[in-house]
Amino acid sequence: MLTVTHAALAIASTSLLTGTADPWVLGAAAIASQLPDVDTSGSVTGRVFHPISRWLEARYPHRSMTHSFSVTGLIAVLLLPLMFWGASQFYWALLIGYWMGWFGDVFTKSGVAAFFPHQARLVIPANPRLRLSSGSKSESGVLAVLVLIGVVSININSSGGIMRSFDQMLGSQSGAIEIYQRESARHQVFATIEGRHTITQQAVAGQFEIIGTIAGDLLVKDSQNRLYRAGGSPEAQIAPETVHAAIGAAINLVTNELFLDSQPVGQMIRSLHLPQNSYLSGQLLIDALDRESVQLHGSKQYFQPIQSFNGVTVELESASPAQTLAVLGDIYATGSLVVRSIYVQS
Repeated sequence: MLTVTHAALAIASTSLLTGTADPWVLGAAAIASQLPDVDTSGSVTGRVFHPISRWLEARYPHRSMTHSFSVTGLIAVLLLPLMFWGASQFYWALLIGYWMGWFGDVFTKSGVAAFFPHQARLVIPANPRLRLSSGSKSESGVLAVLVLIGVVSININSSGGIMRSFDQMLGSQSGAIEIYQRESARHQVFATIEGRHTITQQAVAGQFEIIGTIAGDLLVKDSQNRLYRAGGSPEAQIAPETVHAAIGAAINLVTNELFLDSQPVGQMIRSLHLPQNSYLSGQLLIDALDRESVQLHGSKQYFQPIQSFNGVTVELESASPAQTLAVLGDIYATGSLVVRSIYVQS
């Protein structure tokens, strides 16, 4: 096989078997696919490692020792430190790349001594007329197929994998949740939702910004900054039929944790000068003198990010600074809040 065919086979196999689209990992596989041909000085690898190539060439026939399961197993052992150094993807890329680098020659007319030191040749298929000749039109056809497989596999893997791509094609909520969880630290994520409103039973069709997840449901925001819980739970305001997620603008995500000890909530929030796209989550214990001052109002048609329990505890779930100030104002409370601030990059 030609050098380019070995590389294409290694890249396609590594992408399919490991689920990666990392160009460095795939490049390592392509380089490893050239190493079996170090047993001949006429190859690219043989010219690069000429002393080693001449030594091997004088002792072993071409496509014998370096084209075998035994040497591949030895390489698997020698590369094991990569697993302990946290480079498992490179471990598998190098191993698969080396293996595919010689296994492709099984389909050529001369085959390989795959079971070295036994000299019997492994040749596939049995019919000699169907075997490949190096540089032939048949090999060019095989190369084209391998390139196509590699491109499709890399594209799928860069989108999150086969199952995630399948979920997106079907418009499943689980696929949208996975995309949000993967991308929300770096990008805005939007969802185009079609379904119905669980309270009004009206049809819902539009784009929402995903700002969080709650127990398997999506927490989304419409263009008027109203929140909805979308999913299959009894608490959801939107029962979606299809959900298609899309990645938006790049963001800088800043997360802070606030601790209050009988302090006014409003004073703490005002001092932070939070941007509009900020969300507060956590629990606060309201001081006894202020419990009667907490007034929660809101329609059941929308998700209410601030809820009170027994007039003692207030729970916030992705509440905006404006909503928090409107409800809690200068009420004194004890507890902690996690603040997510999103800065959209221009």
